[in-house]
Amino acid sequence: MSDPAWNPIVGDGATICHYSDRTACTVVRVSPSGKTLYLQPDIATLDGWKPEILPGGFAGHCVNNHEQRYTYDADPTAPLHRASLRKDGRYRTTCGEHVVPGRHQFHDYNF
Repeated sequence: MSDPAWNPIVGDGATICHYSDRTACTVVRVSPSGKTLYLQPDIATLDGWKPEILPGGFAGHCVNNHEQRYTYDADPTAPLHRASLRKDGRYRTTCGEHVVPGRHQFHDYNF
């Protein structure tokens, strides 16, 4: 959940939270009122992490999912996402996904 006291500025890291995956972004524009953010996804590169899959069940289970570590680089060609400040003090994309401060890329290998 995002921090209601977060006042994003251009250059800040942000994360769009999907169902279980997360996309790390950079704030590239903030409206003068501060109520609209424009986010550009970063290039997130895994730091040597490999999924450890245990067989069983329908497909198998990744037991080291939360050990993923990424490095981030700007991607000026990535499409922009817009997020607006809601009444609860949190930012959400036009699709309703939460936006939280900081870069926290995550891919859930169990889905």
